[in-house]
Amino acid sequence: MAHTHDSGYKLLFSNPAFIRDLLLGFVPHEWVRQLDFATLEPLNGHYVSEDMRQRHEDMVWRVRLRGDWLHIYLLLEFQSTPDRFMVLRLLSYIGLFWQQLEKQGQLTDDKRLPPVLPLVLYNGEQEWPYPTELAALCHPPPKDLRSFQPQDYLLIDESRYEEEQLAGQRNLVATLMRLEHARDVQRLQAIIEELLTWLRLDDQTALRRNLAQWIVRLIRRRVPRGEVPELTDLLEVNTMLARRDIDWGAKWKQQGREEGREEGQAALLLRQLSKRFGPLPEWAVQRVARAGGQRIGQWAEAIFDAQDLEELLGTADDGA
Repeated sequence: MAHTHDSGYKLLFSNPAFIRDLLLGFVPHEWVRQLDFATLEPLNGHYVSEDMRQRHEDMVWRVRLRGDWLHIYLLLEFQSTPDRFMVLRLLSYIGLFWQQLEKQGQLTDDKRLPPVLPLVLYNGEQEWPYPTELAALCHPPPKDLRSFQPQDYLLIDESRYEEEQLAGQRNLVATLMRLEHARDVQRLQAIIEELLTWLRLDDQTALRRNLAQWIVRLIRRRVPRGEVPELTDLLEVNTMLARRDIDWGAKWKQQGREEGREEGQAALLLRQLSKRFGPLPEWAVQRVARAGGQRIGQWAEAIFDAQDLEELLGTADDGA
């Protein structure tokens, strides 16, 4: 249920090799080939609004395109349910980002705001069903106002890529997707062996370590807790999966069944909450999505005694 590997995912995308492969492999525009990846660098993704009430920790990179800076605003979306108003969120985030650049004097040579590519990488199992254009969420404006409407963002939905599309690519992001979608231990091990064949350089040591730690977190989501040790080397992970004295396949299937039960419980609870309290705010959906089976059961028992969502689930900002 809970995406305990989120921090590891963000760590991977803090590596320029992942950003490069994300752009080259999944942004279907010819100008990507003109990017000077030698200039690719991360920026501080911490932006605070004027009243200090909002704070965003999304990932921002910049890279030279024909001599000018292009900023990549990357939002890693780990929600189990897609957000219909994602484009509105991104519009707010990028506005804060531009505001910060203006305050710091980081404008183009002609004193304008630099271009930004809003990019959402979504890794939920449910396919993203919503449009990426803000206009699709708004009441149609009069014809004379249409040209003044904000635009859209670029969505990369992992669920839309099949193994056949991703296999054979020497691309870190494609490989990451394949690892996440691996349905059995044998396929997972085969992908790890592919990584071992082309991540051999000394300057890739940190990348191999980060990948190993992320894969360990992934495996821990697939097998019962306490079964997987802390490993920081891809070869060690591969060796662990090759052990003949442990039936990783059986453990993988067992955990899959348990996760399936929890997902069913969560879906049922969300339906009950909607009937009890009406349309659910996003924070409530995410709280249920990230909860374990025991907590979901407790909420299901208390649903008819609670006066409102806040009493049942806690408040949107209490960090529970």
